[in-house]
Amino acid sequence: MIRTIGIFCFAALALAEAASAQDLPSGPEQTLVTLACTHCHLATQFTSQRKTAGEWAQTVNQMIDKGAVIGDNEFDRIVNYLAKNYGPAK
Repeated sequence: MIRTIGIFCFAALALAEAASAQDLPSGPEQTLVTLACTHCHLATQFTSQRKTAGEWAQTVNQMIDKGAVIGDNEFDRIVNYLAKNYGPAK
């Protein structure tokens, strides 16, 4: 019984996150950001933030320090996507 509940909860969380990731703004880096950023946490943890490109670069570097696997050629693309879509409010 407990195992069934655990499996159900895991499946529900996976479906909720899939829907959340699909809600990211479309663009060439949408899939890259989804793969890089939602591997460890929910998309809402970064979509609710508003940062400058420099601040996003710091955040992405912190995630790399914590084990995120982001190639050198992906870093700028991720930062630019986040800054464009989740930059400071105007």
